[in-house]
Amino acid sequence: MKRKVMAMVLALTMTTGVLAGCGGYGSSKGSDTTDTSTTTDTQGSDNSTTAKTQESTATGDPILIGALYPLTGDLADSGKNMQYGIDFAVEEINANGGIDGRPIKIIYGDTQGDGAPGMTEMERLITQEKVVAVMGAYQSGVTEVVSQVAENYQIPMITANATADSLTSHGYEYFFRLAPTNMMFIRDMFQCLVDYAGKHSNATIKTVAVCADNTELGQQTATWAKFWAEKNGMEYLGDVLYSKGAADLTSEVLQLKQLNPDALIVDNYVSDAILLTKTMNEQGYKPQIMIAKGNGYSETSYLESTGAQANGILFATEYLQGEKSQDIYDRFMQKYNVALNGHSAEAYTVVWIFKQALQNLANAGKEINSENLKTELQTIKIENSFEGGSEIILPYNTIQFTDGEFNGIQYKQTNMLGNLVVAQFQDEEIKSVWPFDEAEVEIQYPASFQ
Repeated sequence: MKRKVMAMVLALTMTTGVLAGCGGYGSSKGSDTTDTSTTTDTQGSDNSTTAKTQESTATGDPILIGALYPLTGDLADSGKNMQYGIDFAVEEINANGGIDGRPIKIIYGDTQGDGAPGMTEMERLITQEKVVAVMGAYQSGVTEVVSQVAENYQIPMITANATADSLTSHGYEYFFRLAPTNMMFIRDMFQCLVDYAGKHSNATIKTVAVCADNTELGQQTATWAKFWAEKNGMEYLGDVLYSKGAADLTSEVLQLKQLNPDALIVDNYVSDAILLTKTMNEQGYKPQIMIAKGNGYSETSYLESTGAQANGILFATEYLQGEKSQDIYDRFMQKYNVALNGHSAEAYTVVWIFKQALQNLANAGKEINSENLKTELQTIKIENSFEGGSEIILPYNTIQFTDGEFNGIQYKQTNMLGNLVVAQFQDEEIKSVWPFDEAEVEIQYPASFQ
């Protein structure tokens, strides 16, 4: 059976690019982690400051968890930020005794932003490193491939960040999703537009269009944008899709300029987001509203590269400074010299979910293994805060992996209670603008892009 599933995964990977047993796993005994790229570094990285590292007080046998992210390649900046979130949580947990004296140890795998190496790394983490569970893998296309490998080996996997709706529609028993789905992202983005138009008579938001890459995720963004536009009485003018990692987006921007929507919906990884923003500036295209899935727009490198050209752009995100746990944001910033964003906050949260589930097993006197951990994750419900840790820092107060259905799509073991907040770049700073009762400032309309 394993050979059959692996053949299917390999075929999928070769065709689409990024779409381009278990009981004893989890002990570090006999595991050789001499490759420094595969082990956690809780001392920080090149971006680290002199912030004091919390020393581990857990001295027992480590509990091994795999983390599969793009640590090299075009998405390395995003992968590194998520690695910071993971390491930060591990340091906190181990400084407070770990799991009854057993520290959590992260073994990293580098997907390079592609399904084929992602699959190879996932199998290494499971068969050679003997991890008890895995988290990852950022991109939905890569997550689609590697989750099949985890399911085949019966290893629980939580995705912190992947949003494609199809990921949790396969009936997998070992796959869990924390991140809001594509449907939820676009839903909340449209609700922000509707709420703003309802509050401001000068805001004309009657037509929308989409710009995204032509991966499955980008196509889903377009599909959901059309769905929510029609649900909210708006006209969907069409979508402009491009090849991920495009070297030039001039023709795409000219198409968008011709469509001339009242609101432009975008979903881009960071390099594409930077290129799109700069090309829009070059071509003088300034839609009245541009709203993005956080994705590349929430990365530090985006604002560093675009500067004032980003002013006025809205983006939906899983975390904003000041919403909750300012102390965590400040300590994270001091340690890594980069801002905690939606991606790193979700990665941080997944480590704490694993900690809570593992602690529950220990408290019940159960063996810590993959099968027991999977069963615990299926029943866990975390409200407001983690045992021995912080409050939930994301914009909701309950985490629970449940099954659901929406518009004919099945969602299995998904955090259906997830939701987003919306921010806007104003004066080259990120300001929360929606929900209105929690906003720092009013939305700037129309967007200035300068």
